[in-house]
Amino acid sequence: MKKFIWVIVVSAAAVFLVYHFNVQSKNTRLENALANQYSNQLTSASEKLIKLSDSIDQTLLFQDKEVLDQPLEDVWRLSSDVRASISALPIDHETSTVWMNYLNRIGNSASLVKEGKIPVEEWQKSMKDARTNLISLSDQWAFTNREAGKKDYIVTSFVNNKANKENEKNWKTLGDSVKAYTESDFPMTASETDKQKKKDLQHIKDSEVTVEQVKQNFIKLFPELKDATIHITESAADAPYPFYHVQFHKGIRIGYADFTKKGGHLLSYLLERPFDNTTISAEQMKEKASTYMKSFGYTDTQMVEYRENHIAWHLAFARVDPNNDALIYADGMHLKIAKDNGELLGLNAMEYIQKENIGEQKVVPIDYNEIFSGDFTVEEERLAYVENKELQQRLAYEVLTRNDSIGTHKTYIDTETHEILHTEKLP
Repeated sequence: MKKFIWVIVVSAAAVFLVYHFNVQSKNTRLENALANQYSNQLTSASEKLIKLSDSIDQTLLFQDKEVLDQPLEDVWRLSSDVRASISALPIDHETSTVWMNYLNRIGNSASLVKEGKIPVEEWQKSMKDARTNLISLSDQWAFTNREAGKKDYIVTSFVNNKANKENEKNWKTLGDSVKAYTESDFPMTASETDKQKKKDLQHIKDSEVTVEQVKQNFIKLFPELKDATIHITESAADAPYPFYHVQFHKGIRIGYADFTKKGGHLLSYLLERPFDNTTISAEQMKEKASTYMKSFGYTDTQMVEYRENHIAWHLAFARVDPNNDALIYADGMHLKIAKDNGELLGLNAMEYIQKENIGEQKVVPIDYNEIFSGDFTVEEERLAYVENKELQQRLAYEVLTRNDSIGTHKTYIDTETHEILHTEKLP
């Protein structure tokens, strides 16, 4: 009998241990899911605060009331977005209330300035301190800057603040919340929107080229691959525009290139291979890029930006209008160059080939003192074509201004109407 009771006790203990292990495993998984959810919410709130601070900077940058309309609208909208993010965070009520009220005052004040009920000068004076406070809050909530973004910190500070581990009802509620969070539909990303806007190449009027012509053109553009194994196929019948797909293989190098069927224009190029640890200098990279652009016949372009990662340089070019030397950003081109030896790894000429239709436009002299507020210095200026709200290409003054209080901004001003087309804060 005692032996039987002992067996029951041992079995019950084993069942309890298995149950306890399953519960603990489930709770750990839930902890991880919640930690991920809250870290995402913290990051989102921090990013929105930075955008709000940048929008406030724009309201300090200009003095014209019409120009200030859009930045003030952005401040009102973003302050509401940040409040929504804060309300979703399991932080203590006192902290949440203080910052919700603070952001509400900023949003309401921006709305009153826009309606003319608060003078612009009064707003600009009070916002100089507010922007500093917002940046400070963003730094505090950027979880990656707190204890190296450890999961334990997120769990201790947020997960355990929301529910007690022993309270299964609350954990189930939180589990349902996490499930809804992970399965919810998200807004379309910027890249997905760009794909929807992407134009086809049906407007090309050139005659169609043959497979052999494309092969010869490929060898002409990339002579170092003349003895590579090459395989060429045509695009599918339902493709948005007809093109040839050239696949190649030579030793350790494999890749592809796409050419339009009409005219045989190079659309894109990609090469993959192992990389060495050597690194060319920025000047060598620029010389290599210039050589590639000349060899492809893209002599009417100018490099406007470059950045790097551990294996490659990424360069952006824009077409230069021959009539006024203005940059046409919409007619862009991108190169990817290996950091170890400067070899061309990638090219995208889609936007360049599409070529925007640029109309004539007056260039009316401008007094920047009538546009910008406070003390500012114009560091650079040139002409460039950018889109307005109606997606029309407009000739604009591209002005780089520096203000000791709010930093450096790049602003595009329509040369004819003096409308502010776009402004951005630089690092």
